[in-house]
Amino acid sequence: MAASKNREYRRSIWRVGPESTWTTVLPVVFIILSLLAMSVLPLVVRNQTARMRDEITRIAEPARQSANQIQMDLSSELDKIIAYQFTGQEHYRVAFYKLVEAQETNRRLLATMLPRLNEDLGGDLTALFVQTSRWHEAVRQGELLDHQLPAEVFLARMFEAHASYEKSLIAASELEVELQSGIESRLRKIREAERLNVSLTIVLTLLALTSAMLVAGLGRQMRLLAREAMQRRQEAEREAREAESAREAAERQERRTAFLAAAGQELAASLEYEHTIATLARLIVPNLAEMCVIDMTDSEGALRRAAVAHRNPEDEAMLAPEIGGVRRDVPEALIRIIRAREPALVGASSSLYEYVTGQRNGGTRTLVFLPLVSRGQTFGVVAAVSSETKPFTSEDLPLFLDLSRRAALAIDNARLYLESQQAVRVREEVLAIVSHDLRNPLSAITLGASLLLTSETLSPEDREQVETMQVSAERMNRLIADLLDVTRLEGGKRLPIEPAPVDASQLLREAEELFRAQAAVADITLEKHIDDRVRAVYADHHRVMQVLSNLIGNSLKFTPPGGTITVSAQPHKDGVLFTVADTGSGIPREHLRDIFTPYWQAKRAERLGAGLGLPIARGIVEAHGGQIWAESEPGKGTRFHFTLPASDAAPRETTSTAGSSARY
Repeated sequence: MAASKNREYRRSIWRVGPESTWTTVLPVVFIILSLLAMSVLPLVVRNQTARMRDEITRIAEPARQSANQIQMDLSSELDKIIAYQFTGQEHYRVAFYKLVEAQETNRRLLATMLPRLNEDLGGDLTALFVQTSRWHEAVRQGELLDHQLPAEVFLARMFEAHASYEKSLIAASELEVELQSGIESRLRKIREAERLNVSLTIVLTLLALTSAMLVAGLGRQMRLLAREAMQRRQEAEREAREAESAREAAERQERRTAFLAAAGQELAASLEYEHTIATLARLIVPNLAEMCVIDMTDSEGALRRAAVAHRNPEDEAMLAPEIGGVRRDVPEALIRIIRAREPALVGASSSLYEYVTGQRNGGTRTLVFLPLVSRGQTFGVVAAVSSETKPFTSEDLPLFLDLSRRAALAIDNARLYLESQQAVRVREEVLAIVSHDLRNPLSAITLGASLLLTSETLSPEDREQVETMQVSAERMNRLIADLLDVTRLEGGKRLPIEPAPVDASQLLREAEELFRAQAAVADITLEKHIDDRVRAVYADHHRVMQVLSNLIGNSLKFTPPGGTITVSAQPHKDGVLFTVADTGSGIPREHLRDIFTPYWQAKRAERLGAGLGLPIARGIVEAHGGQIWAESEPGKGTRFHFTLPASDAAPRETTSTAGSSARY
């Protein structure tokens, strides 16, 4: 009976009815299991996929990029070798060794990453290292980067080394393929795990509605997260590409700015006209173009070939005879470009290519024409011819335009300097001729006046006229001498002096005696003060008297009646300081820097002289190794100071120029 009850009890468990417990327990269990499964399985799958994604992001993808970079660097090495052998430029060799260093850096990075992905990848990395080492050793033994080789030797050695180079590329490609396969394998595992998770979610959804809803929500959330992660990745990649483009643009701008700055310095380094034009041609070739010609307008408006440059010395030698020749049959298109005053980009099929190069067909080459414009005038044009492999584009025009502006300014300055030098030479020649031709009749007039003054039969009225003639002739003679002195100063020459020990007090006494009568007539007091400690000076007596005469004469012109002129001398360092002070109207502060300029006169001067006295005085003082300057306040008079070396001091020789300035 007990057994019967037990059998009934066991049967009651599986009976479907209100009293059965499985109808409530099993759904609860299913719901609990579903909830647990939905809680645990997504975590397990997410952790597994997160770990594999982390391996891809932190290890596999960087490793693949490093392998790809090695392959790209290997591909670039051959270009650098060929470029070096073709041009001989040092930066290609430097670029090659930088690529080798970058490969070594990537190899060390791969050596730390690959064991964490797959131990077998270490063998591929070793094979890559062996092949690249053989390739680099072949480059070193073949002396492919030591110096430029003859074409036949270079090709032969490249053929010998090409096998190791191909094996290096293949090894790098195989390593990248293995890494890509590893990435794809992990991605497949991630997808399989996600599909398994979805399948289990569907099964659990059938077991319990609540579990299904939770699983569905979790799946939706995971998809949203995956989509967001993909969007963030795409955004990061886009930002990386934009940053790379910005960096490349900044580097191009930096190189352009550096080139223009260096070009400006080279163009401004010399004021020689022909040298500046040749410098411009050498800046364009080989930096920007394969060939360059510069045509300048002459005085008659014709174009004359001024400079040529070519990357090939033989071609340049063939074009050199054109320098200096007048260009005949200038194309109408070039005339329009010159009149437009704007850079122009044209193809090699135009008539302009034949005008520049003398050849008819330039292939894919392009030309840039740059009118040289300065101060509103066009005085030349630059033509640059590109290489056949790298024709010019519109993006190159701004660089050429900036260079042409700097070049036009430098060439115009050099041309103006040349014209000024020619004008100075012409002026010197004219002054020399005029002074020579004037002095002969002046000498005759002076001699005739002197002879007439010795006559006892000359009436007083006639004697006065003769004396006026003699004074005028002497004044003209002094003016001619002053003009010649100023011409020497402006030409950068030193005034001739014959220094000797001279008593400073004697100089002041002579100056006082010379102007005493003139000062008395003008009702001006002339005073002198000599310090007892004043030593003799080492100077040219005649020239120093000329300085004192010019300074005292100026003071007499601008000191009103009743005023005072003081001439003094006192010790100063290794010499003597001379001062000529007056109580005249003074000189405005803004005019003090101009008073020693030849031919300059203030409005107050009222054309009382030729404007040569002070420049000559400065030239004489500086020829002695001294200094001269002025101090003045309007309404309080002017003080002129100059220094001369003492006779017991070593004489100093300096070269005075019209543009120099000596001030305390």
